[in-house]
Amino acid sequence: MKPIITLILATVLSATTSGGFGYAQTTSSTTPMMTDDMVTIVNVAQQGSEDDTSKQIPAEFKNATPEAMSKAQAELQKDAALMAILQKKNVQLTNVVGVQTAANGGKIVYVK
Repeated sequence: MKPIITLILATVLSATTSGGFGYAQTTSSTTPMMTDDMVTIVNVAQQGSEDDTSKQIPAEFKNATPEAMSKAQAELQKDAALMAILQKKNVQLTNVVGVQTAANGGKIVYVK
């Protein structure tokens, strides 16, 4: 009776171990790519209106320094998928003043 229990236990343990490896191998390949709806473009130049969006623009993007703008533009150049989406939306890289990551993993791109 003892050898049967040992055999069953060994079978169960080997099945759960290989299942864990199978899952780990598939998670990296199923990571979704960024889509158009995950990118929000915010124009900081339209801060004269008193709507809710102009109040939500962080001051660091309203008054962006040349160094901050260069850093944001360099970050965008490293992400080919994001650059393609910005080109579709007619956003010129020279107009980007900042980039933020949204809570859903998308990007908020601030332009002047």
